Amino acid sequence: MGKILLVDDEPLQHILFQDVADDQEHEFIGAFTLEDGIRIAQETPFDMVFLDVILPDGNGIENVQTFKKLPGNPEVVIITSKGDISGAERTLKDGGGAYLLKPLSVERIEQCIKETFRFREDNQSLGETTVCCDHILGGPLIETCKKQAAKAARSSVSVIIYGETGTGKELFARAVHDHSTRSKGPFVALDCASLSPSLVASLLFGHVRGAFTGADRDRQGVVAMANHGTLFLDEIGELPPEQQASLLRVLETHRFRPVGGQHELESDFRLVAATNRDLEEMVQTEEFRSDLLYRLQGVAITLPPLRDRINDITMLVEHRLQDSEYRDKKFSREFLTTLHEYEWPGNVRELIHTVDSSLAAAHDSPVVYARHIPVQIRIKAAQAHLETPPTQLTPGSPLFPTLKEYRLKTDKGYVQKLLEHTDGNVKKAAETAGISRGYLYELMKKCELQR
Repeated sequence: MGKILLVDDEPLQHILFQDVADDQEHEFIGAFTLEDGIRIAQETPFDMVFLDVILPDGNGIENVQTFKKLPGNPEVVIITSKGDISGAERTLKDGGGAYLLKPLSVERIEQCIKETFRFREDNQSLGETTVCCDHILGGPLIETCKKQAAKAARSSVSVIIYGETGTGKELFARAVHDHSTRSKGPFVALDCASLSPSLVASLLFGHVRGAFTGADRDRQGVVAMANHGTLFLDEIGELPPEQQASLLRVLETHRFRPVGGQHELESDFRLVAATNRDLEEMVQTEEFRSDLLYRLQGVAITLPPLRDRINDITMLVEHRLQDSEYRDKKFSREFLTTLHEYEWPGNVRELIHTVDSSLAAAHDSPVVYARHIPVQIRIKAAQAHLETPPTQLTPGSPLFPTLKEYRLKTDKGYVQKLLEHTDGNVKKAAETAGISRGYLYELMKKCELQR
């Protein structure tokens, strides 16, 4: 028997869900507001949370992560009478289990509950397997990625890791390898973005002596080196089309021929690839093979940029301090505030370099101040500060306003300008913004804007 929470302001929905829960012998509790739902879930761990989108005091989609972080790490299912593509996409990216449209039938609710509880039962051991990434720090967004990496480590399928430069793609790739059945084999990495087109085939498959000018001896390629281990191809989106075809064949047969060679060789490797590009978009523009993409996506992990997990910054900075020779130093509040106000286009890699530089600049000072941060970062942080409301560090919270509050202000400003641009015509405004009218109405309600 499990515990199910419904957060919906329609009484009839509570009656419907109560009947289904009783039939399946689950405990059911209902809440009519977001505030009550969060309070109840903080006091009692739940297995499932059904969350309506439009609530008297907030938007359900924006609170998927709020419920995911509560005791029990419940599976969150969004229910709404006004569905749209962007809402479904955001729900699933934030870790939601499903996105259901009203009116809901008894059969649909029963199916969703059964599948969710079966999924939780099958994945009870996932919490233990995330130890494979215990050295990777982060909040709920990173925890989701760590669970995906743990799942990948237990399988033998190919893995694709999406993420901007500096988000830690190779770190996750190594974690998958180190806790897989191939951990005793080699981990061989190749950055496809740095390859000369004329040397790609040689670096991948090796070559024999005399294959081309300068080939004075036989040389192994990374495919052969990764035998019985893991081959990590970073920035695979940069691989030339002709080599994409060759790589696809190797993935299907695990056989290859060195450049200039007469005989095929074998290599038993597992492929983990990474990219900062949209491979599906590249497939549409015929820059990337669709059949190769299908082979890569055995398990897909999408790493969030640092700007989407600003609250992780203090944790990352403190950890870097403890790993340095300056562990006795302290960071000033202004130092941390400045870091929170910067956009971090280089993500965690840029943050770590900035912390190292700041610690070195502080010399013998026991405190690291904002003035120790490289000047170009201070300038950009100051510019961002002038464009947004002032932020303050408060006890128990690394940054104020919260990300939710900041997004609300940003959404409100956008919707206001959008409606002004279309003279209050909601249909035209939705078409201009590329969203459904239903979703625009939700935004207007959330931002307390009138038509």
